[in-house]
Amino acid sequence: MARTNTIKLYEGPSQWDNLTTIIVLLTGLAKASSNTKTGDMLQTWILLKGTPPHEAVKAGRDEPICGGCPLRPSDFKRKGTMRKRSPGMDKPCYVKTFQAPLSTWKANKDLPVTPPDIARALIGSRVVRRGSYGDPAMAPPHVWENLRDSPGTGYSHQWKRFPHFAPFVMASVHTEEERSEARALGFRTFRILNSVGDLGLGEILCPASKEAGARVQCADCNLCNGSKGTHEFRKDIAIVAH
Repeated sequence: MARTNTIKLYEGPSQWDNLTTIIVLLTGLAKASSNTKTGDMLQTWILLKGTPPHEAVKAGRDEPICGGCPLRPSDFKRKGTMRKRSPGMDKPCYVKTFQAPLSTWKANKDLPVTPPDIARALIGSRVVRRGSYGDPAMAPPHVWENLRDSPGTGYSHQWKRFPHFAPFVMASVHTEEERSEARALGFRTFRILNSVGDLGLGEILCPASKEAGARVQCADCNLCNGSKGTHEFRKDIAIVAH
């Protein structure tokens, strides 16, 4: 196990419908990520067990892994120009599901689930990206609770439906109104802006962003790792839409 690059953290029903079988894979244990923005982070992939990710997207069957994300390609096309009213809503999800998600799914979908204690030992103090593809809230909380001591990042558009995920992820929001609503539920937020001038009170620019000088990689930042509840004094994070 010490030399494995990928483990399966979960296989079971999606929290979206409590029916569709999804899997959560963690990669990068042996081979470092080459992502220049995030740095060397372990990656997690939330995927359908029985359908290749690019086919699921094409058929509009990706809700059990993406939830009601407004940037799901099928949902985005259906609602058209309505999406252009908010920052970051003028184009669908950027993930190319026929690349890394597909190759990860093909190679690892049939792995057995690694017991939590062994997964914890393999991960150690490594930094974890919660949701390299897919929404973390589609997997049960115990999956992320087991990684709670690992620094890292996580984002969810499903914060209204799953407010108990506030300790694990940032609420992905697009407006000040959404930000206020998410904060009332206990979340810190990650908001997409039209310009630096739109930065709100209590927000800072993502330190890994071009506008902030890309002065640090996500692997060394650890600001997007959810909320500490009543003991939370860190700022919300924002980034300019690209």
